[in-house]
Amino acid sequence: MSGNILVKNMTFKYPSMISPLFYNVSVNIHEDWKLALIGRNGRGKTTLFKILLNQLDHEGTVQSSLPFKYFPIYPDPISITAEQLLLQVNPLTERWEMELELSCMDLPADILDKDFHILSGGEQTKILLIGLFLNEHCFPLIDEPTNNLDVHGRKVVGEYLNRKKGFIVVSHDQHFLNQFVDHVLAINKESIDVLQGNIDTWQLEKKNADNLAEETNQKLFNEINRLDAVSKRVGAWGQKRENSSKDAAERRLAAKQMKRSKAIKKRTEEKIKDKQDLIRNVEEVAGLKIHVERPTKQILFLRNFSILREGKPLFEPINVDMYPGDRLFITGKNGVGKSTLLNFILGNGQFEIAGDYNIRLPDKLSVLNQKNQLNEDYATILNELTADEKETYLHLLHQLGFTRSRFADQSSTHWSAGEQKKVFLAHALLGNHSLFIWDEVTNYLDMMIIEQLINSIKRYEPTMIGVDHNEHFVDSLATKNIVLRSIT
Repeated sequence: MSGNILVKNMTFKYPSMISPLFYNVSVNIHEDWKLALIGRNGRGKTTLFKILLNQLDHEGTVQSSLPFKYFPIYPDPISITAEQLLLQVNPLTERWEMELELSCMDLPADILDKDFHILSGGEQTKILLIGLFLNEHCFPLIDEPTNNLDVHGRKVVGEYLNRKKGFIVVSHDQHFLNQFVDHVLAINKESIDVLQGNIDTWQLEKKNADNLAEETNQKLFNEINRLDAVSKRVGAWGQKRENSSKDAAERRLAAKQMKRSKAIKKRTEEKIKDKQDLIRNVEEVAGLKIHVERPTKQILFLRNFSILREGKPLFEPINVDMYPGDRLFITGKNGVGKSTLLNFILGNGQFEIAGDYNIRLPDKLSVLNQKNQLNEDYATILNELTADEKETYLHLLHQLGFTRSRFADQSSTHWSAGEQKKVFLAHALLGNHSLFIWDEVTNYLDMMIIEQLINSIKRYEPTMIGVDHNEHFVDSLATKNIVLRSIT
């Protein structure tokens, strides 16, 4: 694989937008790079993929020596084995080549004989990624590969991608990306930058750039204030001179001076506008306020506890004591029963169990499920809120980075998955809560929002039970951690 992907003078906007999402963008990407595409939710990462795939009309040009291939594309819901799916990608692939790729993905060889649609989400992700790289005549565009992967799966896929070269990947998991990326393409507030290095390198460079921009902006603010004071002073002087003049000659002179003062005022205002236009490209992340009430009693008591399925334990027996102020995170591989345990704690459903337990949930719960998007949307939530709740809710969305144009667009047609996730996150933050039970809150959220959540949770110290596969998020917040392990 060799050559460059050239994007030249590219401009694009959706019909509902006032300003372009991309304006006159030019970037040069080498086809051997392991490139991370990052940026805040709604900045256009998936849209850029669609432009590269020639799915959206745009101005400017995109040149590449290889056709682009998008991930994930799932096969039609017909009976097809994993081997048949991979042969569709490259009919010349031999079985041993597939098995070699499977070993790199920590998958057994006999998975090739299984129906693709009965595989777990993580297994399907790995098979589809293998298919991408068996096709040597395409350039992979990998969109959010970690959403169906647990911590172990993210490590395995990260190591797999590190063995490959020539792809672009979108992800908000910095620990995952740091395993393999060698270049970063960042969609910033006012620019698109390409940087050599990993996410840690980009964060350091961005911090330095933001510090420099803040210093420059402060100087501009000071100069704007000075010019504004000059403008007001000149205008007031001219008006006062004209009003105080007695005879015709003095009035003519005052009118001339008033005209001059207006010209000075206009030039000053133009300078202010020019300097205001320079204040940009610094990402602003507001402090997120969380209303917390401290529970008064022990939350969880589990002894030699497991949940049974068809009479067999889902996971090895666990012992848990959770008290007010604890932030308990439940970890473990996919399918081991993390979400099932959360549902048991919440009382959602009937369960067969082993061991002893005592659960005392406070009345005021903040619950965020993985699958909220299936039940509600932005318009539905707004219609259910009182006027005061709506005002607070919209303020929370603003703190989470929502732009004014999004508030008016209740259809959410062009919203990113991250923006849709914020709709439910803001709803989960609405009101006072004694216990937060959040399942995979970081899925689809950009790195700045994840960091914003970490800082706010550390500040307000809510009592929390969480399931999350983002290692940085869990390591930053957990005061207690219980690992669920399958019974072998």
